[in-house]
Amino acid sequence: MNILKNNTPFYVFAASILLLLSACNNKPACPSFTVTGKIENAAGKTLYLSNIGLKGNIILDSTTISKDGSYTFSQPQPASYDFFFIALNGEKPITFAIDSTETLTINSDANDFYNAYTVEGNDESAKIKEMNELQTALEKQVNEMLKSTSPAIIKTRNDIYTLIGEYKSNISKQYIIPTPDKASAYYALSLTLNGEPLFQPKNNRNDSKCFAAVATSMKLRFPNAKRTQHICKLAEEAMMATRPKKTRNIEVEEGDITTTGLFDIKLPGIDGDSISLSSFAGKVVLLDFTMYEDAKISSRNIKLREIYGKYKEKGLEIFQISYDTREHFWQQSASNLPWICVRDGEGTYSSYIRLYNVQTLPTYFLINRDNEITLRDAQVEDLEKEIEKLLKK
Repeated sequence: MNILKNNTPFYVFAASILLLLSACNNKPACPSFTVTGKIENAAGKTLYLSNIGLKGNIILDSTTISKDGSYTFSQPQPASYDFFFIALNGEKPITFAIDSTETLTINSDANDFYNAYTVEGNDESAKIKEMNELQTALEKQVNEMLKSTSPAIIKTRNDIYTLIGEYKSNISKQYIIPTPDKASAYYALSLTLNGEPLFQPKNNRNDSKCFAAVATSMKLRFPNAKRTQHICKLAEEAMMATRPKKTRNIEVEEGDITTTGLFDIKLPGIDGDSISLSSFAGKVVLLDFTMYEDAKISSRNIKLREIYGKYKEKGLEIFQISYDTREHFWQQSASNLPWICVRDGEGTYSSYIRLYNVQTLPTYFLINRDNEITLRDAQVEDLEKEIEKLLKK
């Protein structure tokens, strides 16, 4: 459980400041905060208190829950607002924020530890709970949509992007823009969907503005904090990456079209290096637009693997473009495939979707050795026969 963590592909978030343990030396006068409460049905179990640190989670203390379910933790006050969690073994932890010498009361039930908890004494922690509940509801709704067997996958994906956009807009308006100096605003930037960040500051101008707002506020409140330095760096990189560029007409830009009239495609592979479709001139290419999250794709890829194994040595290549939203999921899936796998981070709003007039996923095209499109899937009755014809030319 990290907040605004460094150096991940879609920016898995992390941030924290080490507690001022050395400054206190266990002196009674040391400013501290307290977390207390009751966990029903947990007598005798061990409860852990951890800090969400820049380099990982740091266990600060543990206690055995009493017969009546009560527990208490006390720790030195952090240098700036900071994030912590309490956890029972095997249960999803409860995250909260601390920024003063406050007393926080967290009650729950061991039978439903994460969902049943209540929090009092800290408005920012209450907001964190609200955002987590909204995030859980969004994730459930999106995953139900992804299970759809409807052939109109493009429409489904557009509906999902619309839903995510509305969620992010609500989070921004409710928790970030009004109070960018609060811990809840900072926490909002770390929200995820199926493990991938919802706010992607280097890919989205509006997201980068949210980061900038929080970074500016932190610089005013905690100018010397490590977390401030970290988020300011992220915000600066994001604003540079998303600054407006000169308008380009991708559909007619010279260089995007090969000498044969084929629209070239350049996208990153698993190792991050860009791979160009036109670089496979001289081979017969099956250009495949797909999405591994679709349950039907696994069996489809098994059939493609049989074809690829049969004709690879004769000059066949498969150039497979993924439109999965979860980059890590795509990387895991693609790493097991023998052909060229790339991912289009623009999703179904991609210019390549428009250029190739892709209406549904999956969709494929056959390209001959001269880098010319010869057929698309709707025109193919027997894929192997068509590949054999192209390989003989």
